[in-house]
Amino acid sequence: MKQKKNIKLKNVRLTKTADNAFKGSHPNGIIEGTVREGFELVPPTIGEAYWVGNYFRTSPVTMILGNGKFRTLYSTYKIKYIK
Repeated sequence: MKQKKNIKLKNVRLTKTADNAFKGSHPNGIIEGTVREGFELVPPTIGEAYWVGNYFRTSPVTMILGNGKFRTLYSTYKIKYIK
């Protein structure tokens, strides 16, 4: 039996800072300023959805902007690591 690696999950606060596609009328109600908190399983990766816990995901990441910001197909987000 293989041993599992210890995975350190980071607690994050994800804030939507810009709506790049829906002009304020996102079909799921995820408007600019929306905040989600939970554990980050994997840092933002281009071509992959970013997950907060197992309940919230973004559209695929298209660009890493730096300073905790990244852009997806439809939005821009900022990550803050919290304790």
